[in-house]
Amino acid sequence: MPIQYEVLGPPGRDNALYVTVDTGQAIHRLLFDCGDGVLSKIHISDVQLIEGLFFSHFHFDHIAGFDFFFRLNACREGGPVRIFGPDETRAIIHHRLQGVTWNLVSELEGEFQVTCLNENRLTTTGYEIRDGFRRERQLGSEAFDGVIYRTDAFEVAACPLPHGTVSLGYVVREYPRQNVNLAAVKELGLRPGPWLQAVKDSSRADAERIETELGLRPLGELRQQLLATHPGDSIAYLTDFWLDSPETEARLLDFVQGCRVLVCENNYADAEQELARKNFHMTSSEVGRLAAQVRPEELIVMHVSDRYLPDALLEQLEEVRRFFPPATFPAAWMEQFGA
Repeated sequence: MPIQYEVLGPPGRDNALYVTVDTGQAIHRLLFDCGDGVLSKIHISDVQLIEGLFFSHFHFDHIAGFDFFFRLNACREGGPVRIFGPDETRAIIHHRLQGVTWNLVSELEGEFQVTCLNENRLTTTGYEIRDGFRRERQLGSEAFDGVIYRTDAFEVAACPLPHGTVSLGYVVREYPRQNVNLAAVKELGLRPGPWLQAVKDSSRADAERIETELGLRPLGELRQQLLATHPGDSIAYLTDFWLDSPETEARLLDFVQGCRVLVCENNYADAEQELARKNFHMTSSEVGRLAAQVRPEELIVMHVSDRYLPDALLEQLEEVRRFFPPATFPAAWMEQFGA
């Protein structure tokens, strides 16, 4: 299935991106930023299953909703709550975790793991509810190769962008998927069965032979005949940044190239370029020109200023569309605007 996503929050208020990746064996829930009220439409049980919370940066409109997330996940069992972000993430989240009076927690489970990107290294620190999240445990440090989080089905890449501070852009990319071509199975005179799991299991060597209705066959031969490879889906989340140099633009274009969906801020209209520069944001035409180079299937513009009324926002969208006609606001916004 393609990656599912929802832009959270109304126009002119705090926004975030909620992403689900369905592998067929599991559903992975990811949240990008956590502003005020953004989780109000996500079912509590889903909030408690969010696998990773990825912060771009820590201006108030990107973290104001964290207490609600924290309250629902402080005692999560079965695995840690994972949080990712720029270098200041460790200190800010640790302060947040300690901003509550903790007692009677020594028997509780619950762990937060915070991974920070500092230049070319990722460092991960752990905190447990049983000691009121006071003690920091260093869980590891590794060289940053562009990917901030990996699973066996997808990865989340990060790219530092300028916003007066570091603001991380993110890309979720599924790995290429291999599916069984059932028509090919039938053409070979075989019937689907448990043996197909061995064909799909990449940990088993091509030279290994397995029993089929046609006798012993090498897994490599069966894979060539029966498996079809499909490219994985992808989505980018870019907020609170501006392209301060050709080098930054080239780096960002390389980072998001090939993404099917681009979710991008559109904080200022073209007429307010000076104000956009002062606050390190993009203007509408700059967003459109960026998308025209990336050429995603979908461009969703969000994180707009509350200074604009609906008519002005639609004019702002048209400024983006002059460079990238498929651009749109989130569907719920367009319905709200009557567009």
